[in-house]
Amino acid sequence: RRSAQTALYVIVHSLARMLAPILVFTADEIWENLPRDDGERTPLSVHLAELPSPSANQNAEILAAYAHLFRYRDAVLARLEEARTSKLIGGSLEARVEISAGEYAYKWLDHYRDDLRYVFIVSQVDLRLNRELGEEAIEIRIGVAEGVKCERCWNYSTRVGESSRYPNVCERCFEALEEIERDTP
Repeated sequence: RRSAQTALYVIVHSLARMLAPILVFTADEIWENLPRDDGERTPLSVHLAELPSPSANQNAEILAAYAHLFRYRDAVLARLEEARTSKLIGGSLEARVEISAGEYAYKWLDHYRDDLRYVFIVSQVDLRLNRELGEEAIEIRIGVAEGVKCERCWNYSTRVGESSRYPNVCERCFEALEEIERDTP
């Protein structure tokens, strides 16, 4: 019980300081209701407290993974901009990205395969291993996304219209709408 209370205190203490510039009065009310420890010399107002500093226990593996992922993302975004300039696509959600990757690059990208379309902000991503490329090399081709535009999320999908209940939404939005209906009293 005590460790749960301590964890909640640390979370609320940090969250109140982070929200202070955005939710001025709410953060101050939270701060007023936090238990005070005079040994800490806690300021009377959250606006006099310093913002929390990042934890020293950062996970190096996660940082390295995201560095790789964002390096590939930058390359994809550059190609998307070229496609936009040449009028192949209007916006990034109209795009289908085809990536041919060397073994090392493929390993990193394959780990995030299901989320690549969200990372690149496109409708579709096709990832293929190409052993003829260098280990970290990738080749990117941009094409027009297949399917129809979902009216809810604006992503293009070949599965728009599968639901008779929601004929203008994709499979992902259909599941979300069903969940909302289930949870609404």
